[in-house]
Amino acid sequence: MKLPFPNPSATTQRRQADTARGFTLTELLFVIGMTALLATVLLSASFTTQERVLRAECASNLKQIGSATLIYAGENNDFVPIRSWHNPPPVGIGNPWQTYEVCRINGIGSRSIVEGPYGLGLLFFGKEVTDPKIFYCPSIKNGLFGLFAYDTYNEAGWPWPSIPPDFTDANPYVRSSYNYYAQPKATETISDGTYGVVTMPVLAAQNIVLTSPYPGDPPQSVASYPARLKTSDVDPTKAVACDVLQNMSNLSHKIAGQPGGVNALFGDGHVNWTPVRGNNKKGSLQPFDPRLWDPFTGVPIGNSPTAFRIIMNGLVP
Repeated sequence: MKLPFPNPSATTQRRQADTARGFTLTELLFVIGMTALLATVLLSASFTTQERVLRAECASNLKQIGSATLIYAGENNDFVPIRSWHNPPPVGIGNPWQTYEVCRINGIGSRSIVEGPYGLGLLFFGKEVTDPKIFYCPSIKNGLFGLFAYDTYNEAGWPWPSIPPDFTDANPYVRSSYNYYAQPKATETISDGTYGVVTMPVLAAQNIVLTSPYPGDPPQSVASYPARLKTSDVDPTKAVACDVLQNMSNLSHKIAGQPGGVNALFGDGHVNWTPVRGNNKKGSLQPFDPRLWDPFTGVPIGNSPTAFRIIMNGLVP
């Protein structure tokens, strides 16, 4: 005997009805929200991973700079490269932003050097570093109008270090994206109107005459720079070079879109990461103490000699 097909239960009928009518507006909004949240998490993780890769490449650059500095010293009577801080205090009024320069060029559309090379530029012209891309953090693409990007100073027909005809800055300075500022073991105590009494590595000036490596470039006059240092003078526990220090908002490395910290090369050749978080207590004079940075100071670190020196001195070894 053929049995009749059982009638669906009330629950089954409701389920079929729900399926037929689709999602409610609340359910649809919930699904959209969860999808957006998942996409944000995945995108954030992707950016975090990418930044970690770039940070590692940056650390590799600094390690190569450290090795090249030792080779340079071995070929130059144990002297490390001259720091490119023209007219430093206390004898002059020069600013520490100059420590990321490699040389100055004789105007836009020129390769003629009128000041330098100094700092990292000496490693290139001494052939200790053959690829100048090493002087540029890979996290910087076009920061601060491209002033710290390799491609700004290297174009077709204008090999690095050049000031190509389409250069848009008024100052024809070839910049790297690392401050080079070797620090001596000798210290001094200064009294600053903003930061109080601070003990830091000595900043002494010396009159030096630099020479362009290009035949035919104009002779350079005597100028004041931080005194030459031998490797035995350099403090192995202090930073020698680091990601460019200019504005907090323009630090090379970001975490979730916010300033993350800096890589720094130390006198003993190792590279370490100093994060903003944990080193930013207000009034502590730690590297990311807000009182050392704009907008508290009203000027970039590159225009704040004492703040720059405090930061370089305080980077975590």
